Amino acid sequence: MRKILRPVCLLLILMCTFACAEEALRGYDAREGYVYLTLGTFPQTKEGAELPILWRVLSVQDSRALLLSEHVLEARRIHGDYDEYANKPTNQKKPGFDGDFTQTEMSQYLRGDFTAHFTPEEMALITPDEAMGLFFLLTSEDLKNKDYGFDSNQSRKAWATEYAIANGVFVYRAARGSHSPYWSCTQSTTNIQGARCIKSQGELGYINVITENLGLRPACWLDLAQVHIQSGTGTKDDPYLLSPGALPDATVAANPS
Repeated sequence: MRKILRPVCLLLILMCTFACAEEALRGYDAREGYVYLTLGTFPQTKEGAELPILWRVLSVQDSRALLLSEHVLEARRIHGDYDEYANKPTNQKKPGFDGDFTQTEMSQYLRGDFTAHFTPEEMALITPDEAMGLFFLLTSEDLKNKDYGFDSNQSRKAWATEYAIANGVFVYRAARGSHSPYWSCTQSTTNIQGARCIKSQGELGYINVITENLGLRPACWLDLAQVHIQSGTGTKDDPYLLSPGALPDATVAANPS
């Protein structure tokens, strides 16, 4: 009897330990707030020590979760040439890409060097956005979406890490909240050489894309079919730790080699 119970008990322990992400994760709830998880690492202390990136879950749909970095991670411009950014491809003097975010330096960075902060196993959990790629910035409309929790200026404020502050990200004075401005991927209609961004009170405004002291607050889609919860309770102080792959197989767990 003991030989039968042992594997069954082991299986139950494993099944309880690895909770299904599709059941545990949810989008923003007006009463309960956000669910939080960690994925990847990034320099965050003043000295540049890499720590787990904290993400909030904005929405869950079609077995995918839309994640947004809780913090402003670094200071980075959208693009170094505002004429190229703003001009149309047909411009005779200097052809450009008419505010197409996917052609900006920021987008290239998010598709390239930024991914080095994730293990191959973690990268396999991220499903690309059809238009933007694996990592991207939210649009200005996303940042006004009440279903994502953005129902006020205050809700759009975000605070920078020590690393980001030490490396040049702008910080508003304490009377404003000590938060930092960050980019969206939306071109400004007021000034086509600018992109929409968060301003001093959390409202949306714009600034020229060459501005170097605005913050990066990345987003991505998590493939819920490829991930399970290893530990944590999903709060900001105790975020979920993800585990890639399927739940432990019953046959393997019951008959260990």
